[in-house]
Amino acid sequence: MRNWGISRRILTLALTPTLLVCLLLGSFFINNHIQDSEDSLISRGKTIATHLALASEYGIITLDNKTLQEMAQAARDNDKELLAVAIFDQNNRVLTSVGAAEYLSQLHMDSPQDLAQIGVQSNLMRFARMEENTNGMLFHAPILSKFPEDHESWRTNVKSNTEILGYVSVLMSQDFSMLSRYSTIITTIIISLIGLMIGGFLARRMSASVTDPIVSMAKGVDKIKDGKLDTRISSDASAELKTLQDGINLMAESMEHNQEEMQQAVDQATEDLRETLETLEVNNLELDIARRQAIEASRIKTEFLANMSHEIRTPMNGVIGFTDLLLKTELNNKQKDFLFDIKRSASGLLSIIDDILDYSKIEAGKMSFERYPFDLRECVDDVFKILGPNASEKGIELVSLIYSDVPKALLGDPIRIKQIITNLLNNAVKFTKSGSVELYAEVESEGKKGLKLKIQVKDSGIGLTEEQQNNLFKAFSQADSTTTREFGGTGLGLVISKSLVEKMGGNIGVESSEGEGSTFWFTLQCERAESLPEDGLTGEFLASKSVLIFDPHPATRLSLTQMLEDWQMQVRSFEKIDDLMTEVDLYAQSGKNVDLIIIGGQRFRRRIQRIEYICNKVNSQLGCPVITFSTSSDVDFLERLSALGVARAMEKPITYRALYNSLIELLRSNKTTRPKAKDAPVTHSKANELKGSYVLAVDDNPANLRLVSTLLEDLNIKVDTADSGMQAVALSKDKVYDAILMDIQMPEMNGLEATRTIRANATNQSTPVIALTAHAMVNEREKLLDSGMDDYMTKPVSEQDLINVLLKWTQSDSTLTTTQEQAELASEDTEETLDWDLSLKLANDKEDLARDMLKMMVESNHETGRVIHACYQAQNFDELLQHIHKLHGASCYVGTPRLKRLSNQYESKLKKQQYNLLEDLHQELIEELKAINEAAQPYLEGVSSSAETD
Repeated sequence: MRNWGISRRILTLALTPTLLVCLLLGSFFINNHIQDSEDSLISRGKTIATHLALASEYGIITLDNKTLQEMAQAARDNDKELLAVAIFDQNNRVLTSVGAAEYLSQLHMDSPQDLAQIGVQSNLMRFARMEENTNGMLFHAPILSKFPEDHESWRTNVKSNTEILGYVSVLMSQDFSMLSRYSTIITTIIISLIGLMIGGFLARRMSASVTDPIVSMAKGVDKIKDGKLDTRISSDASAELKTLQDGINLMAESMEHNQEEMQQAVDQATEDLRETLETLEVNNLELDIARRQAIEASRIKTEFLANMSHEIRTPMNGVIGFTDLLLKTELNNKQKDFLFDIKRSASGLLSIIDDILDYSKIEAGKMSFERYPFDLRECVDDVFKILGPNASEKGIELVSLIYSDVPKALLGDPIRIKQIITNLLNNAVKFTKSGSVELYAEVESEGKKGLKLKIQVKDSGIGLTEEQQNNLFKAFSQADSTTTREFGGTGLGLVISKSLVEKMGGNIGVESSEGEGSTFWFTLQCERAESLPEDGLTGEFLASKSVLIFDPHPATRLSLTQMLEDWQMQVRSFEKIDDLMTEVDLYAQSGKNVDLIIIGGQRFRRRIQRIEYICNKVNSQLGCPVITFSTSSDVDFLERLSALGVARAMEKPITYRALYNSLIELLRSNKTTRPKAKDAPVTHSKANELKGSYVLAVDDNPANLRLVSTLLEDLNIKVDTADSGMQAVALSKDKVYDAILMDIQMPEMNGLEATRTIRANATNQSTPVIALTAHAMVNEREKLLDSGMDDYMTKPVSEQDLINVLLKWTQSDSTLTTTQEQAELASEDTEETLDWDLSLKLANDKEDLARDMLKMMVESNHETGRVIHACYQAQNFDELLQHIHKLHGASCYVGTPRLKRLSNQYESKLKKQQYNLLEDLHQELIEELKAINEAAQPYLEGVSSSAETD
C-alpha cells in the first residue's frame, strides 16, 4: 500500500466503506427476510392446521365427511403453498384428504396420542406439531373433544384420559418461500452493485480531480528539469492544488528569468575566458621559450663549469706541479716560505673550484655516494691534519671527543662525511679568533635498520644572529656579507653539507647566540660493519699502563682521557700543572711507578719552568717518558722542549693515530727484541719498476707538458712529448709505447679523436691510453672510459698518482724477485757513507761539479736534519714526508748510497703510514747525515786549499 498512488488510495477509501455497508445491510436484510418468510410459513401452517382441527371436531363427531371434505378443499384453494390436507381419526384412518396422492402418503402419524400429551403438558388444549419433509413443512394438529367449563372433573380426566378424536395434517410447500429468498438476494446484490458503481464513479471523479492536476504538474516539472523553463502548467486544479500550480509556474518564470541573466553572465565569462586563454596561450609560449632558454642556460652553465674547471685546473696543474719540483731543489728558507704560500693559495683555489663543482652536481642531481667500511676516528684525524696548522697558527684548541659507544666499524661514505666535517670545522676555525673548536660524536639512537650518529661542532667564535641563522644554509650567503668582510669563502660549504646530510638520511642545524659562539650539528644514518681492515691500533700493549695528564682546557683533557681509556690505560688527569707537580713528587718519594706523563697547553709561555722541573724529576727518579702537546709550530721552541727532557714535543690537535704511534714507540719496553733497521726487510720504492719504460705525453699546454715530462724523467722513464693530437698520431705510427698520457681538450684534433686514430693503427693498438684532463664533472670518467680510454687522471697530477697509474697499466702486481731482494740486502753490508767514484760518475766525471753538489748537500744537511727531527717529534708526518722525499731526491745526484737507501725506506714507510716503525730508521738517518758531513770534509778541504792557492 505504501507504493499506491493517490487515485488508488482515493478509490480504496471511497469504495471500502460502501462495500462494507452493502455487505452488512444486504446480509442483514436477506437474513431477516429469510427468517420472516420461514416464520410466516410456520405460523400459517400452524394456523391452518389448528383452525382445521377446531372446525373438524364437529364433522368427526357427526361423521359428516362431506363437510370435512369441503373445509379441506376450501383451505387448499385459498393458499397456493398448501400442497395437501388430510384429516385422520384417532385410529389413524383418513377421513378426508385434498392434494396429490404422492403427498398424502407422507401426512399420517405413527402416534397421534403424542399430540394430546404434548398439549396437556404445555397447558394447551391443542398443539400443532411441525416437522420438515422432503416436499416441504408438515404440520399436525389434534382434534379434541370439547368439555364444558363448569364440569369439575375435566382437568383430572384430561390429564389421565385425554380423548383425541383425530388429527389434521397439513403439508406446506417451501418453493414459494425459497423463490422469495432468491429474489431478495438478487435484489440486494443488484442494489449493492449499483451503490458500488455510483460510489466508484464518484471516487474516480474525485481522484481524477486530484491526480490529473498532479500529473500535469509532474510533467511540467520534468520539462522544467530538462531545461524547458518556458513551460507553464494549465489544469483544472482548485484549492491547494491551484496554489501549488501557481507556485510552480512562478518558480519556472523566475528560473527562466534567472537563466537568461545567467546565460548573459556565462556569455560574458566565456568571452573573458577566451581572452584569458588567448593571454595564457601567449604566456605559455613565452614560458616555453623561457624554459628552453633556462634549459639551454643550465646546459651552458654545466658546460661552462666543466670548461672553467679545465681552464683553471690546467694552469693550476703547472703551478702546483712546478712548485713541488722547486721544493725538491736547494732553496733558502725565504724561498721555501714563498713556495709554500704559492702552494697553499693554489690548493685554496682548487678547494673553491671543488665547492662550485660539488654544488653544480647537487643541483643536477648527479651527486653519487659510496658505501664501504670506515672508522669515524680516522675521518676526524684526517680532517684535523688538514685544519690543524691553521688552528694552531691562531692559537685555537682543536679538540675531538668521540664517545666509546660509537662503533669503530661503520658502513657509509667516509669521503662525504669528511667533507661535511671539514666544512663545519673550517667555518668554526675561520670565525673563531680565540678559544676552542670542539667536535663531539655520539650515537643518538639505534634500531634494527642501523644507528643514528650525531656529530656536533662547537666553537667560541663570533656567533650568529637569528637573521644570519635563517640565511645560513642558502647558496652564496655568508654570515658576513659586507664588501669589507673579514672572512672569505664562497658561501657554498654549508649548502653542500646540508644537501649531503639530507641525502644520507640525516638533518643539520645550528644553535647560536651573537657573541657567544655557535654549535653546528648534523645526524647520519649508518650501519655497523662487520670489520675494518687491520690498522694495527689494537691497544694490547698499552693495556693497564698508567698515565698522568695535565691540560688546562677541559675538553682537550677529556678527549685525551677518552682516547687512552679506549686502550684500557689507567688515567689520572689534572686541571692545574701544580697538582701534576705534586703528584710527580709523591710518585718519586713513594717509589710508585708511572708509565707516561702527558702535558698539554697553548704555547707553554708561563709553564716552561714547571715543565723543566717535571722533566728533571721524571728523568732522575721515575724514568718514564714525557710528551707535550701545544699549539706552537715553532721548530726552535719544540727543540727547546726536547732539550729540557721532553721525549716528544708534538703539535696540536691531538689525533688518534698520532697519539697511538707515539705511545707505542715511547713505551716499548724491550727495544732489543725488534729488528734493527739494518736487519729489517727493505721496502723498495715501486717507482724503480718503471725504470726503462717508454711513455708518450700529449698536452697542448707547454707548462703542463713540461711538468709531466719532468715527472716522468725523474722516474727514469723515457719520454716523447707531443703538443697536439695530430703530432701524437704521427709519433705513434713508428714507435711502440708502454703507455700514452693523452690530454682531452686540444685544438684541431682532441684527445678522443687522437686515441681512436692511434688504435686504428696496429703499432699501438693495445697500448694503454690514460686520459689526462682538468675536467671534474661527475660523468666525465664514464664518458671517457666509454669512448675508449683505459683510465682517467684529473689535473693537477701528483707524482704518486702518476706512479700508481703507470704501475697499474705497465707492471704486474708482483714486487722485486727474490734474487733481486737478496742482491739488494747483500749490498747493504758494502754500502759506503760517501762513494766519491759514484759522485764523479753521477757528475759525468766532472770533478768540480761533483764537489759543488757535495758541498750543497753538506751545507743543507744540518738544517735538513733539524727540520726532519722537529717534524718527527711533532708527529707532523705530512710535512715530514715532503722533507724526506726532497732528501731522497738530493741523494740520487750525490754518491751517498747509504743515505739514498735510508731515505727511500723512510719515504716508503711514511707513504704506507707505518709510523710505529720509524724510530730506529729515524735515528739512523740523522746519524747518517752527520756521517756524510764528516766524510765529505777531506774532499771539501781540498777544494778550499786549492782555491786559496789560486
